[in-house]
Order: sequence, then C-alpha cells, then structure tokens
Amino acid sequence: MKICTAKGSLKIKSDGLVTGDAVEIENDVITKVLPRKNRLYRPNVANIDLVAIVASNPPEPDFYLFDKLISSCTIKDIKVIIVVNKLDLEDTTAKKTEENYSSAVEKIFRISAKTGEGTAEFFDFLKGKTVVFSGQSAVGKTSILNRLFDINRQTGEVSKKTERGKQTTTVSEIIEKDGAMIIDTPGFTSFDLNLDADELPHSYPEFLPYLGKCRFTDCRHLSEPDCAIVKAVEQGEINKNRYQRYKEIYKELQNGKKR
Repeated sequence: MKICTAKGSLKIKSDGLVTGDAVEIENDVITKVLPRKNRLYRPNVANIDLVAIVASNPPEPDFYLFDKLISSCTIKDIKVIIVVNKLDLEDTTAKKTEENYSSAVEKIFRISAKTGEGTAEFFDFLKGKTVVFSGQSAVGKTSILNRLFDINRQTGEVSKKTERGKQTTTVSEIIEKDGAMIIDTPGFTSFDLNLDADELPHSYPEFLPYLGKCRFTDCRHLSEPDCAIVKAVEQGEINKNRYQRYKEIYKELQNGKKR
C-alpha cells in the first residue's frame, strides 16, 4: 500500500479530497483531483455506484433517517439498497423494512453476518460496483465486512442504557475484493437533508410516476384536493407510513427546522 500526501492547495480547499476520489499522483504527491461523477456530503464520498443502508434490530431502525438518506441519493441519481442484518436474531425488522421501502430502493437483502445466511448472494451483487456502507452505529456494518472480506475488525455493540450503537468506525475507508469496492463509513444518528421543500417529491422514487398528474401544478402533496400522490397512498400503491414521514420532512424543510 502506498501512502501519498496531498498538494498544499488541495488540503485547504473545503472540497479538496474526498474518499473515493480519482486523483493524479506525482512523486507520491496528489497533485490533482479528477472530475467526479457524483458526490455525497453525508457520508462524505465521491464516485459511487450505490449506497447500502445497513439496518438491524437492535438498534431500532430509524426510518426517518433512512428516508432522508434515500432522498439525498435519489436526487443525485445514486441507487440505494437496504441490507437487513442480524437475521439470526429476528425477522420482524426485515418485514417492516420491506413494507416501507420495497418501491423506494433498488433491492432489499436479508442477511446474517453471524451465520453467513444471505451473504454470498449479497456479495455477488456488489461485484463490479463501488458501494458505500452507511447507517446507524452498531447495525453490524463492520461484522458484514468481516464476513465478506475474511478480515477481523473490531465491532461495536448496542449500549444497554441508551439502546444506541457505540461507534467503532471513525473514518471512511475503502476495502476491495473480487471487483467489489466497499467504502465503510462511520455510523450516525442524525441527518440534515440539503434540499428545498419543493425538491422533496422528486427525491421519492415511488412518487415519480404520479408527479404532474395532480389537479394543481404546484401541488405539495400534503392535503390538496385531487392529489395523485394522496390517491396512490389511499389505494395502497405508496406506503402510508413513508408518506406520513414525507409530510413531516416537507414541513421540516419548509420551516428550516432540523430533526
């Protein structure tokens, strides 16, 4: 492994170097960051094909956080999958996840990093892609990497007092094997969505077939009459719980508040 330093001008730029960047190197010095095909700020990565949100229980999945992360990716045309870990403990979380997100993400995997169930199929899917592992702390991201890459990294656990994960990954790091390039990122418990409220409907994949079909061209899809989104929710074509969270996030963006 070669360790390179960054040219001074790259160090001081706010967007100088990001995990996943393609760069030019001269004499072990990074002199230039090549154009990026995409960029996320949370997690702070670039040039990715896919974001894999890892979920489990414990800790209890934060679907509100998931919604924001999916919106952040969708608006940038980055595909999302959800990986439900700890299938050896329970499968209720997987069922709830599928109910909420089957129409919102590319694919949902059920796996157990402990027993290996579902991991072979999951790894085959990752081959040829640059994938970011993201999600809450202690959902098993590191355990999954240990299983997939046959490594032995320290794993976190859920605090019995707070029922939240303890952080073990503190920096983003790239791991590669058999054509699969994985960026492991620190877990998080909050997410600020950098969108205008009017952009939000376009960041929900399951909304897209209905946009432009409402009575009003400036429909916010909240409580307006003859709203195609509301009708789709009533007919069971859009998950009602995810729609309720959409309304909360819309109002949060509209009021400039953060949760």
